[in-house]
Amino acid sequence: MKKLVIAVAVSMASTAAVAQDQGWYVGGALGQSKSKSFCSAVTTSGVSCDDSDVALKGMGGYQFTRNVAVEFGFTAAGVAEARGAAGTDTITAAIAEATAVGILPLGDRFSAFGKVGIYTSFVEREIDTVFVRRTDDKTNSDLTYGAGVGFAITPKLQLRAEWQRYQDVDAGIVGKSDLDLISIGMVYRFF
Repeated sequence: MKKLVIAVAVSMASTAAVAQDQGWYVGGALGQSKSKSFCSAVTTSGVSCDDSDVALKGMGGYQFTRNVAVEFGFTAAGVAEARGAAGTDTITAAIAEATAVGILPLGDRFSAFGKVGIYTSFVEREIDTVFVRRTDDKTNSDLTYGAGVGFAITPKLQLRAEWQRYQDVDAGIVGKSDLDLISIGMVYRFF
């Protein structure tokens, strides 16, 4: 009988521990995006090019266990712009994503995580020069992956730093380019 009581107590304790790591969370991040090859396509002399910008990200997800979650996010990835005497060529990108997240706790407060999934990008290219004035929209989907670290400020509030790559974002005639995002943000856990 004593062994049965111990087994039930251990089972209830482990169920309670697992339940503490299950539930919904939401968060937001501020970072910098950088296109890998937009500016390399600009070869005209006298044209300046900036392929990095401020990015904002909102995310939400569900953590199934201490080590596994699924996450959805939307990123306003910023603007890349080539500017010369004849005018500008501007690309604005926004990205929606769904990822699986693997979490490795590193003690009580620290954790490391990796993520992999799919994204859909919404890219607007605006050409405004003395020769051409037009706007094109392009949408595509591909692979995204990343890694980061987290620090639990409180049991419900986590500080998060991460790097994420969106592979082959399509900008139309300029071609496809990987887009990297480095960000720092906060996550609020409802569990």
